[in-house]
Amino acid sequence: MELLNQFYANEKVKQTLVNFITDGRLPHAVLLEGEPGVGKNHFARLIAASSLCSGEKKPCGQCRNCRLVLQDTHPDVMLLSPDGADKPYSVHALRELILSCYVLPNDGDQKFYILRNVHEMSEQAQNTLLKIIEEPPPHVFFILTCQNHARILPTILSRVVTLTLWPCPVEICAQALKERNPDTDEEECLRLAKQSGGNIGRALSVLQDEHLSRIVKNAQEAAQLICDGKEFELLCLLNGYNRQKDDFLLFLGELRQIFVEALRQKYGASDKNFLPGAMLNRISALQTMRILDIIDKVSGEAAQNVSISLSGAHLCSALQQTLRG
Repeated sequence: MELLNQFYANEKVKQTLVNFITDGRLPHAVLLEGEPGVGKNHFARLIAASSLCSGEKKPCGQCRNCRLVLQDTHPDVMLLSPDGADKPYSVHALRELILSCYVLPNDGDQKFYILRNVHEMSEQAQNTLLKIIEEPPPHVFFILTCQNHARILPTILSRVVTLTLWPCPVEICAQALKERNPDTDEEECLRLAKQSGGNIGRALSVLQDEHLSRIVKNAQEAAQLICDGKEFELLCLLNGYNRQKDDFLLFLGELRQIFVEALRQKYGASDKNFLPGAMLNRISALQTMRILDIIDKVSGEAAQNVSISLSGAHLCSALQQTLRG
C-alpha cells in the first residue's frame, strides 16, 4: 500500500479503499466529494490503480498498470472533465460513453471511467449517466468526483458509494509543502498551510503562482475590511479588479472560502483559523451566512457579464446592509 501511504491524512477513506480491494468488492460506482485541491483526482487514480495493480501490495506503484494509471495513459482508464474540448458531458457524448462501456477491456478484465466534477453536469446529462450507473456491465467501474454532493441527483447518489476527502491538519500540510518544495522556508510553509486551511493543492497553487498569491492576499484583506465595516476601503480594493473578470471571480471564490471556514469555526466544526478570533467575533453566524449568500449572488452576476464595477458596488452595498442590520 506504498502509494496510499503517500496520500496525506484521510485515513478512514484510505482504509475503506483497502477493505474494498482486500475483500474484492469494489463498488461499481464511487463518488469522491471534497473541495478543490484536496486530491480527488489523484485518489481516483489510486482507486483504479489499486484494482488493476499486478503487484502484491496494491497499489504498488511499480507495476506496468500502476505506472500507466498514474501517467493517465492506461488504455482501460478513461478520464473525462467538463472542460474537455469535445464536450464530454453533453447528452450525445454520454450516450456514446454508454455504448463504449459494452466494449471489453484492452489489457485485463476491468475498465474504469473517471468523471471529474460531475456537479457541473446538467440534470438531463446526469439522468443519461444514471442509465449506465444503474446496471453497468460487470467489467465497468465508475469513479465520479464533485465539490458538493448536494448538486448531484438523488437517484445517482442512491447508486454510488460516497467518500469524502478533507484537507489535512495544518502541520501535515506544511510538511507536505516542505517535502515538495525543499527550498521554501519552514515558516513560509506553515503560513501557507494555515492560509489554505490544510488544503495541500490550494497551498501549492498559491506557492507556485505569484498572481494567485496576490489574489488570496487580497481576499484576506477584504475579509478583514468586511469584519471591520470599512466599506470605502473595500470598494477601493475591488476597483482594482475592473475589467478583470476572471481574477474577480477567483477573488470572490477565495473570499467565499474564508467565510465558509469562518462559519465552520463558529460552530466548532473547524480548527482552521481562516479568521482570527478578534475578527470572527465581530460578525454573527447569521451575518456570516448572509455574507456567503451575497458573495454567491455577486459571483453569479459577474459570471453573466455584469460589469465588475457594478458587481463590486453591489457587494459593498449589500454587505453594509447586512452588517448594520
